[in-house]
Amino acid sequence: MTEVPSRDTQLDRIEASITQVLDRLTRMEERQNNHAGQIEGQAAQIAELSARMREVELNHAVAATMSSQQGKTLLGRWAIVGATMLVLLGAAGSFVGNVLIQHFRGWS
Repeated sequence: MTEVPSRDTQLDRIEASITQVLDRLTRMEERQNNHAGQIEGQAAQIAELSARMREVELNHAVAATMSSQQGKTLLGRWAIVGATMLVLLGAAGSFVGNVLIQHFRGWS
């Protein structure tokens, strides 16, 4: 005759299986919580880096605009210097021309 397994033994095995499943679920939940914390930390780092990049981009844009304006200002100044030099050279040429004309008229 074969023995009929005891009902308590089956229940014990089922309970042990359920305990294993619950332990695994608990570990999975702990890992999920750990990952969630890591993701939150990374999200905070990304937000901080994003703010830094915005600040750097803004500073770069301001520097580029200032550089462009300074370049235009310098070009304007050199244009003024050039025009002044042309006027002075014209005046000096006119003076030298008048002196030469006066000198050569005296020889005639």
